[in-house]
Amino acid sequence: MKRHLNRSERGLTLVEIMVVLIIIGLMWAAFGKKLFGAGDKMKAQLTSSMLTQLKGDIEQFKLRYNKLPTSLRDLTECNDVTGPGCVPITNADALKDSWGNDFRYETNGRVYKIKTLGADGQDGGEGVNYDRFEEGP
Repeated sequence: MKRHLNRSERGLTLVEIMVVLIIIGLMWAAFGKKLFGAGDKMKAQLTSSMLTQLKGDIEQFKLRYNKLPTSLRDLTECNDVTGPGCVPITNADALKDSWGNDFRYETNGRVYKIKTLGADGQDGGEGVNYDRFEEGP
């Protein structure tokens, strides 16, 4: 006994499946970039906040020890300047930006600059690749 399927009981044809996949691909192309770009924008904003916090940590170090740290590691560990029983100002995780790259720190003993190279980790750039920095007295 052979049963005939009516139109509502048939599966999708190959053409119909391909049309659906093309539509999904077009939607992904249109919205996917915006979704992934939003994550990097949030990381850029978070990194700017982290720079501000790190600047505060450097100022706290300066108030405690009457000098600027020679490196950012001085904020996380005891050394000759801080003494053997010091209490670290921050932890090592605070010395990395949102993309996992180390913040760069430069000082001449009187002024300092902390910098991040952005999402691409290279000098220069625009948008999320822009180099962000904070300077202090």
